[in-house]
Amino acid sequence: MEITRMAETNMLPVRQAFLIAYMTGVLWLRRNPMSLVFTAISPFSLLFVLFVISGGKYTDFAVAGSLVMALVGYGLALGQDISFYKTEYKIQDVFVASPVSPLTYMMGLALSELLFGLPALIALASLVMLFGGSVSSIPLLVATILLIWGSMSAMGFFLSSHMLHMRNATQVISFVNVILTILPPVFYPITFMPMELWPLAYAMPTTHASLMLQYIMGMDTLPEGWSLGFGFAVQVAYLIGFVALAKTKAIWRES
Repeated sequence: MEITRMAETNMLPVRQAFLIAYMTGVLWLRRNPMSLVFTAISPFSLLFVLFVISGGKYTDFAVAGSLVMALVGYGLALGQDISFYKTEYKIQDVFVASPVSPLTYMMGLALSELLFGLPALIALASLVMLFGGSVSSIPLLVATILLIWGSMSAMGFFLSSHMLHMRNATQVISFVNVILTILPPVFYPITFMPMELWPLAYAMPTTHASLMLQYIMGMDTLPEGWSLGFGFAVQVAYLIGFVALAKTKAIWRES
């Protein structure tokens, strides 16, 4: 009996997270199924533009970059949702007054965002496999997706908790999105950058996510000195770091 009670207690945050995801994701999609299309426009539009401009030459980079961009976008969008729920609907006040922890709330909304982007992510991941991925690389692909999605969700939660107005959250998150997906070598080879800037590029988790996708697709554009272990280490460090920040430094209760 005691073991059963402990197991139920340990599973409570998981059930709470899925309930939040159902409330903010499934119920919305039932009323607005076209949201699945709208959320996929950004990564696929850039993929299309790069394909046309390069005449198909950089399609591999476009696929890798679009998947990374989608993951960053869906992760950081968590921050916009939290700001909206906090400032407009005051829903966060309800969860603050309940036994729900900040991390459970974050995970529930992150799962909701993942639900919105699931069709686009499946399509982009399928393109990665189509452009050279093998069955044995599926675990690596899934791990890469989860790492970048998890770290970006935690980053979005942390940033939004310090934003008092919805407009500020939108501006900051849009700026961070550009910094993480457009400026680093996500859509283009890192060799296009001056070597003096490589350390700065390696400091970005999205650079390693793109390189790992290039590795999965068997591209010969990986720079010397970079390794799969290095890419994993940087992404895991970002995930742990921002989850720790979200847990300890995010503003959960308004003073």
